Amino acid sequence: MASANKPGKLLLGVTAALIVASPYYASSLTPKAHAATVSSGITAVSNFVKPIKLNAASTLSLVDATLAPTENGQTAAFTLSIYNGGTATLDLTDYWFRLSSTGGSNYSINTSSADAKLTKVAPKSTALLTVYANVGDSTKLSDLIFKVVRFDFSVAGYEVGVGRFTFPKNYNNEVAVGSYKALYFSNSKVFSKVSSATIGNSGDNNYATINFVYNNVGKSAVTLSGYKYYIVTSEGIRYEATSSEVSDSDGTGSQATGSGNADLVLDPLERDEFQLTATIPAKLKTTGWKLLVVRTDGSSGAEGATTTTPIAVGTYGIAFGNATTTTSSDNFSYSNSEGKYQFSLLELNRHPFETQDILSARIRIKNVSSTPLTLPAISGYFYLDDKTKLDFKTVATTNQLALNSNGYVDVDVYAKLPSNYTYKTAKVVVNNTVDKVATKIGELSASSSTIGMPIYAVDKPYVISRDGSDMTGVLNSVNVYNSVTTKVFTVQMTLTNDELRTIDPLKLVGIFKSDNGDVFPATATMADGKVNASNKALVTFSANVPQNYDTNNLRLIIGEGVTDTAYTSGTAAFEGYVNPVTFNLPNDQAVNNSFKDVTTLPYQFTINTLTPTVMGNDVQLTLYYDLNKDTGYNVYPTDRKLQLTVEATNPNDGTQYTYFTQDLTLEGDSDTALQAGTDQKIVLSKTNPYNGIDGSLKYTLKLYEIVNGAKKVIAERPIDFWFIDNDWNATSTN
Repeated sequence: MASANKPGKLLLGVTAALIVASPYYASSLTPKAHAATVSSGITAVSNFVKPIKLNAASTLSLVDATLAPTENGQTAAFTLSIYNGGTATLDLTDYWFRLSSTGGSNYSINTSSADAKLTKVAPKSTALLTVYANVGDSTKLSDLIFKVVRFDFSVAGYEVGVGRFTFPKNYNNEVAVGSYKALYFSNSKVFSKVSSATIGNSGDNNYATINFVYNNVGKSAVTLSGYKYYIVTSEGIRYEATSSEVSDSDGTGSQATGSGNADLVLDPLERDEFQLTATIPAKLKTTGWKLLVVRTDGSSGAEGATTTTPIAVGTYGIAFGNATTTTSSDNFSYSNSEGKYQFSLLELNRHPFETQDILSARIRIKNVSSTPLTLPAISGYFYLDDKTKLDFKTVATTNQLALNSNGYVDVDVYAKLPSNYTYKTAKVVVNNTVDKVATKIGELSASSSTIGMPIYAVDKPYVISRDGSDMTGVLNSVNVYNSVTTKVFTVQMTLTNDELRTIDPLKLVGIFKSDNGDVFPATATMADGKVNASNKALVTFSANVPQNYDTNNLRLIIGEGVTDTAYTSGTAAFEGYVNPVTFNLPNDQAVNNSFKDVTTLPYQFTINTLTPTVMGNDVQLTLYYDLNKDTGYNVYPTDRKLQLTVEATNPNDGTQYTYFTQDLTLEGDSDTALQAGTDQKIVLSKTNPYNGIDGSLKYTLKLYEIVNGAKKVIAERPIDFWFIDNDWNATSTN
């Protein structure tokens, strides 16, 4: 391809993304749609331009067009999808691109470094190509004309016009609030969007927090390298936004690319959400802001020097859900005849519970005096939009008689409100109650750093700091159990006692919530008992969901259960929960294909040798096994339902037969109980429903776990031989 100023060929490079192996036909231009500003759904340039036919069987479609500011103007970038529907290779060196403006200016076009070697497109395949040009700082996409010409020596001027892309007046390709944008990579497509935004004010600055999402819906991993993020105000001023740690759907936390220090790798079907923060002068109005995402394209210049060009990934509209233009203070001081206290707001969260929502806050009360002080008895209310009072309940602290000098205690307060009630600002008004008389002592306003639930990667510990009951929760696994009409979705967590004494395990509330807002209350199941110092307890959160429901986008919200004005204990019913966090979840735990270290916490089960035989009318299995137990668990379920089967499949027609079914227990007294230890032996016998053994069938030993009538295969392995030992220590089928 050649630039507009030089009649030569600019070779196309290796594509950075493969979209689909079929033509990409965009919708035709509609007169009313003059910009990509829809309020929901996908934002795509293909909604506004038609593809260009290169020949009878091949097309060129514009799938993205962006503008990125530079020191000397802007970079206009165009991502093209080239489909070769013919039977012969499409030679791209026969085609040139030219970029001009409606005012008559011409611009030199460059091919991105990643695409520098693309010259051909194979038959029945699609390739992506990104090209860019430097344009003026006031140029709009609607000012540009992108032309495609074919090199032809048989005509005057040696070129034939093939087609052009033009844009509606004032078109900008910005992603509207609530919309999302597709980014294309090799064999993968990544959806991107701003999921939420909040802003708080303190003194001369506003503090903006943006939650940004990448969702890899493709079939291969994608690496986002060197991405940078900027908040652009309505005045056009840019402020770089830095990112926190990414929270991954598969549980692997990685540094977000907004820091500029590391790449972000997205595995197939992985969703990452992270927070971007920026400090912006309060004198700038907070409406009309946008998030600009930029990557750099590197190319070699003279004498081996490398030059970089910024290319916009996308521009996303921002709407602040909890915006406030008044000065907020998340702390205040209070003095009485005893001394001086400092009150600080640590967090303010709204989260679902049954048919309502919970609004909760955590307040830290610190003794800033030089002598011990008694703990104030606080009460109060949430003040919504400076007009609606919502009285809160104060959760009583435990093991706290007084505050030593510089000591502090964290107090949880909460209230219920209708799930459909909306507000923009929230304050926490704090009273001190003496002799049943409540007196206002101060108010706390939420800043951007205190609003919203933290989003945890699956491997991030959930630290519960409560005097006398400190524990740490860590997710173990996700399992999906299927029945005919429903499936049971479960998440298992280990709670570790961080105290030096034996304690009752904390009562946790769980809620499953999807990306589109579906809520499934979870049942938290934990065995009775106390947890010794440094020992552990198992808790499982489970919910029934429809059989055809996609559980890949579910997250787990957990918090400390509360009943009236106390943390829930014993058999008391939950009335809400506080200190919530949201966990991204890994995929359903894979089936163990070797029967080695099959995990059923606190056990790991290994079959060393299996000997299947037929004894008269019975099928008999002799197992030599290890059942290793993690003795660090004090509290764990003892009623797990396990089922061992021998199933056969006809290799010709797929018909399946069940030859053997036996329920198993762990460390029970029955003959079918597996006992903890190594080199254990058990003999299991069941009536054979068929006549002998059919040598033409393929036999498999399977271990199921059953939960609420639904079941899942947790381990399986082919049975190679009957009547002799199958030594499963000698080989592995992983």
